[in-house]
Amino acid sequence: MVQKFDITKYVAEQEKLGSDEKSIRKLLPKWWQNPRLKKNGGLKLTDEGFAYLTKHFKAHRVRFDNEITYTNQLILRLDNFIDCPWYISKKDVYVFNDKMAVQLVLFSGNIVRFSDAKAKSLKSSLTKD
Repeated sequence: MVQKFDITKYVAEQEKLGSDEKSIRKLLPKWWQNPRLKKNGGLKLTDEGFAYLTKHFKAHRVRFDNEITYTNQLILRLDNFIDCPWYISKKDVYVFNDKMAVQLVLFSGNIVRFSDAKAKSLKSSLTKD
């Protein structure tokens, strides 16, 4: 199954919102910025989704150095590189995975540097093959 669907189903069951497939499919666009089900990425939460998930899972907050100017490219990169549910505000990013939180902290909360490094790493691994 797809991680997004499984998470939505688990939280919906806990909140007694209905756990049948039809109910879950109604919740997907309310809780996820990208409601499409895909194997990797697409785990950016909406405000409502973040509120529900923080009731049931621990969210790690990583503060940014400065206020971030979001670009479409940055959001798309983050959506592909962050492999757990995440939520972003002007000064913070919240992730629901310990390892991802550590990676972001190692970049001193500089989300643009993190995104650039992940993109370079991916490009490097693709050109080696």
